[in-house]
Amino acid sequence: MPKHGLARAAATGVAALALLATTTGPANAGKPSPQPKPGKVAACEQETTSLNLLAFNDFHGRLATKSPDTVAFFGTVEAARQAAGEQNSVVISSGDNVGASLFPSAVQDDNPTLDIINAMDIDAAAVGNHELDRGWDDFAGRIQERADFPYLAANLYKPGTQESAVQPYEVIERDGLRIGIVGAVTGDLKSLVGTEVFTNVDLGDPVQAVNRYATELTDGDEANGEVDVVLASYHEGAPVSDPASLDEALENKAFNDIVTGTSPEVAALFTSHTHQSYAWQAPVPGTDRTRPVIQSGSYGAAVGQVQLTVDNTQPFRPGNNKGRGKGAVKDPGAQLRGTVCEATAQNLPVKGSDEVPALVAQYPRVAEVQKLTAEALEQAEIIGSRVIANSSGAVTRGLKADGSPDNRAVESTMSNMVAQMFYDTLSNGDENFIGVQNPGGTRADLPAGDISYAAAAAILPFANTLMTTQLTGAQVKTMLEQQWQSNADGSTPSRPYLQLGLSKNVTYTYDESRPAGDRITSIAVNGQPIDPAALYTIGSGNFLITGGDNFHVLADGQNTRDTGASDLAAWVDWLQTQQNISPSFARGAVSVKETPSTLTAGQATTFTVGAPQGALQLDTLDMKSADAVANTQLVASIGDVQVGTATVADGKATITVTVPDSVAKGAAMLTLKAAPSGTVVSIPVTIA
Repeated sequence: MPKHGLARAAATGVAALALLATTTGPANAGKPSPQPKPGKVAACEQETTSLNLLAFNDFHGRLATKSPDTVAFFGTVEAARQAAGEQNSVVISSGDNVGASLFPSAVQDDNPTLDIINAMDIDAAAVGNHELDRGWDDFAGRIQERADFPYLAANLYKPGTQESAVQPYEVIERDGLRIGIVGAVTGDLKSLVGTEVFTNVDLGDPVQAVNRYATELTDGDEANGEVDVVLASYHEGAPVSDPASLDEALENKAFNDIVTGTSPEVAALFTSHTHQSYAWQAPVPGTDRTRPVIQSGSYGAAVGQVQLTVDNTQPFRPGNNKGRGKGAVKDPGAQLRGTVCEATAQNLPVKGSDEVPALVAQYPRVAEVQKLTAEALEQAEIIGSRVIANSSGAVTRGLKADGSPDNRAVESTMSNMVAQMFYDTLSNGDENFIGVQNPGGTRADLPAGDISYAAAAAILPFANTLMTTQLTGAQVKTMLEQQWQSNADGSTPSRPYLQLGLSKNVTYTYDESRPAGDRITSIAVNGQPIDPAALYTIGSGNFLITGGDNFHVLADGQNTRDTGASDLAAWVDWLQTQQNISPSFARGAVSVKETPSTLTAGQATTFTVGAPQGALQLDTLDMKSADAVANTQLVASIGDVQVGTATVADGKATITVTVPDSVAKGAAMLTLKAAPSGTVVSIPVTIA
């Protein structure tokens, strides 16, 4: 197929360059909206054109034949396109087509997914952070060259300039109307990619960038490539799904900026990144109209559909009274060409796998998707079937309240195991080495029983390299404080809390009710209090070590070193060396209300262990991973002397500690042991 994405970029004088990234957004595909949602628009006067706008987002290389069914998903897209007619339809992706992918796509560098999207002849895609997982050069080279569609990012600039580093918009024509699609990547990009990218590109505000080009495309200046209808495709979105209300969604600043700040020239807002499902009609700022704002879950869960009826009579653009072409009538009272006079939005449910044969028979594009999917799955089966280890039980990410995985706000057996792999691989005998794993980098679970190469590879799909850096003990505390998330500008991201995985030699206590920056109340490394002035070597993937996921302090480390080794290769080698693994339900982080620092001999001290003290960190003494054991007893000791016991219920306990006079006065370590999980927390205290 022709590389029209690059040709279009050249035609508009825009450099087709791009970036790097290493983690991802939320994973909660919502339910499709049951009915189209109509908006409040102007009245059409004469001739109109119907536009059928189809969208998907956060596909993440989901190549499979069931749950999701790749062919059924793209068959749904094609059926909706053909129902309205090619001449009236536009197909847009809002980013993260690739990256954080399932094994069949990831093990083949996501090339099969790009080929499948090429086969669908989509019109444009916004750049998502995951398009950049393998670096700037990979995106600007291999990905853009392989894609037969333009990737758009209006808010990425060549360093020190306002000159676009990536194609900002695409112009297409449907039924005589010129349509401009403006793309933008999330404003949180600096927390989602390695710092290397920003030596190559500057990040601007996404809404300001979209507005800049929306104005350019509708200002009456033919040199700007005037259009009749402007669409915005943002790789950013609301953190909630239907049936939550638009008002609830607007409590999130990034989403509020999009909805209330995007130019009235834009007819519809396509959003993504948060993996939610909604189809709302939002007020257009400065008018009495509404416009669609939509997101369609993730992983091929739904297909977004916005249908616009657009005035196609007068030679005017929306928002101005300047005519296009010779003889244009400049009548301020006339209806503007491109005015939207009817708008609906809905998320279409994906057709069932039983409908695939009919879709393949009816639509040539779907037949090609089926062929490419089958080839990718066959090759992946060959690569991934080799057994490399065995697990005595399931090792999983944190569980949500409904039991589904990928709760990044709680400690998990999976992230802790990856962190332990970093320790075992990189520590080189240093007992005070700390392995750390960001929860967004842990993308799958391991089942009990045989572990195949494919299952192992699905855990770490980002192609990170292993890095180390050195932090002082005080900076390690800051790293743990930064689990309560804050962007560099002080704003709160859509995920306000991320729970780090830690190697088993590190434990700490926290109290979320305390002020931000002062919630970590004690830290122990190998059972000894952390030394605020000493240097500790930290090991992880390059994404986290360079300050990703808002763990800014890691970017300030000393003696930072890139080993050049792949996290996936290290992970597979570690599993092969272990051969037999087991999930550990021993927690490294424990909530303690009013953590004691001084214990007076002969006096009782009572405190609460495992009870959440705030709204974000909801962990208890019990691990929230599959098959985790429930603790029943908590024992407190000073050395070999037992100083208190308590019953644990629902992961919480109130314990009274009384130190006998026989215990030596001065610095000591209060040890809390929970059974049967094996959780051991060491709290530095002074015996008075």
